[in-house]
Amino acid sequence: MSFLKKNNLKNKREVSEVEALRTSLKDLSLLPTEKKERRNIDRIFSSFAGDVVDTFMKMKSAKSFRSLSNILFKKTDKLFPSFFKPMKSAVSAADINIMPESYVGLCMGIPFLVAASIFGVMIVEVAMLELPFIVELFMLSVIPLVFFLIFFFVIYAYPFEKLKHKEKNIDTNMPFAVNHLAAIASSGVPPERAFEMLAQFKEYGSVSIEAKNIVDRINIFGEDLTQALTHVAKTTPSKPLRDLLHGIMSITESGGNLKDYLNEVASIALFNYKLSRRKYIETLSTYADIYTGILIAAPLFLVAILTVMNIIPGSFVAGFTVDQIMWLGVYVVIPIMNVGFLAFVAYTQPEI
Repeated sequence: MSFLKKNNLKNKREVSEVEALRTSLKDLSLLPTEKKERRNIDRIFSSFAGDVVDTFMKMKSAKSFRSLSNILFKKTDKLFPSFFKPMKSAVSAADINIMPESYVGLCMGIPFLVAASIFGVMIVEVAMLELPFIVELFMLSVIPLVFFLIFFFVIYAYPFEKLKHKEKNIDTNMPFAVNHLAAIASSGVPPERAFEMLAQFKEYGSVSIEAKNIVDRINIFGEDLTQALTHVAKTTPSKPLRDLLHGIMSITESGGNLKDYLNEVASIALFNYKLSRRKYIETLSTYADIYTGILIAAPLFLVAILTVMNIIPGSFVAGFTVDQIMWLGVYVVIPIMNVGFLAFVAYTQPEI
C-alpha cells in the first residue's frame, strides 16, 4: 500500500510539473494557445478603442470644419496613396493656400456632409410619402451616393483645373515678363534681385507668383539661387517657364551673359505669342462658318420644311406632330446649342 501511495504521489508530482511547464510555455508565447489569441484580440480591441476615444476627444476640440475633416479622414490618403498623390501634387503646384493633407480631408468631408444632408432629406420624404420599397431604397441609398460622388470628383478635379488655368496664365504673360526681366538684368543687378523686382509686378499674374516663390525660397528657406530655381522648375506646370529657369541656371553657373540670353528668349516668346493669336483668329473664322451653317441656316431650312409638312394633315415625325417639333426646336434645341457653342468658344480661347 505504501508503495502504491508513493507511486501515486510521484505521478501527481510529475503531472503538476508538466502542467507548470506548459503554463510557463504559454506565458512565454511558445505554444499556440487560446490565451495567446485572447491577448491578441484584447490588444487589437484596446488599440481600436483607444483610437476611437482619441478621435472623439480631438473632434471635441475641433474649431473649424477643415480641422474636423482632417481628424475624421486623416488616414484616407494613406489607404489610397496612388489615387490621392496626383491631387496632392496638384494642390501644391496650383498655389492653393491649404496643406495637401488638409485638402484630402476636405475632399472627403464636404461630400460626406452633403450626402448626410441629402440622406436626412430623403428620410423625411420617405416618412411623408407612401412609396414602394424599391423607390425608398433608391432614395435612401443611390441618391445620397450620387451626390457624394459628384461633390467628391468636383473637389478632386478642382486643383487640376486650377493648375491648367495657371499654365495658360503663365504662357500668356511670359513674353512680357521675360522682356521685363531682361530689362532688369541689363542694369547689372544680380538674378536674385531681378526676380525680387519681377515678383512686385502683379500684372504678370502667375509668372509673378512663381518669381515670388523663388524669392521666398531664397529669403525664407535659405536656399541659393540654383536650389530655388530647381524647385520651382519641378513644380511649375508651364514647360516654357521650366526651360527658361533651367537656362538661367546654366547661364549663372557657367558665367554666361544673362542679358543676351533673356533678350533672345523674350523675342522667341513674343513671336510665339503673336503666332498663337493669329492661329486663334483663323480658327475663330472657321468657328463662325460652322455656326452660320449649323445654327442659322439649318434651323431656317428645317422650319421651312416643317411648314410645308404642316400643310399635310396627319403629319408625324418620329411620333411627334409638326407643332411639337417646331416648339422643341425653337425653345429647347436651338438655345441649348447656342449656349454650348458659346461655352466651347469661351473655353478654347487663350487668355488675354
